[in-house]
Amino acid sequence: MRKELSTSELDALQARVGHFFRDGGLLQQAVTHPSGAMEAGKSRLLSYERLEFLGDSILNAWVAELLFDSFRHENEGVLARLRSYWVSGPVLARFALQLRLDSHLVMGAGEARDGGRRKERILAAAFEALVAALYLDAGVRFTRKFVRDLWKDAVRRRGLQVLDEDAKTRLQELRQGIGKPLPTYVVEAVQEGFKATVLLDGKAAGSGVGANKKSAEQAAARDALLSIDNGK
Repeated sequence: MRKELSTSELDALQARVGHFFRDGGLLQQAVTHPSGAMEAGKSRLLSYERLEFLGDSILNAWVAELLFDSFRHENEGVLARLRSYWVSGPVLARFALQLRLDSHLVMGAGEARDGGRRKERILAAAFEALVAALYLDAGVRFTRKFVRDLWKDAVRRRGLQVLDEDAKTRLQELRQGIGKPLPTYVVEAVQEGFKATVLLDGKAAGSGVGANKKSAEQAAARDALLSIDNGK
């Protein structure tokens, strides 16, 4: 098991990111999974977890700013749902793969054997950590541009379409990303057709009505996602 990236690996990653770090230790930390730190005899504090915490906040702020600028006629609820999609685990993992972060992750042998380099949760966490490392080393202006450049074309191309995507799949991916049990649905016939209630951890988290069971479940999933977006 490698304990850290080689100079050539660091150079390749920095070239793709567009910034060569003054503090190379920050970049090493950003790509180090907790299992990698511990197997190397280092403190877990030297893994990407602390940087992930900071990167999450930075991304939420700057993606929100981009959406605020891009959708000037949409209300807070729509913007919140858009932000939830664009900073979700699947999206961050795709950006991580675009930068080939998966090939640079330092992790324990067991995690690597378990497919850790392709796990959405790990890829998303490493991407958040990379953003935080850039923020600390390159500063606000560079990192804000880095984020906006990655997101802006996709946001412009897809517009509000992302709100119409499969809500059940999005909710399932969200739960998988945080290691929680998958949603379950309870459906009953009502005068309007069918009413579905989605359960998260055994508790009702959203409900919706549809002409058939499938559309009712989609409506319930959308309701749950909206509640999550609003922090309820």
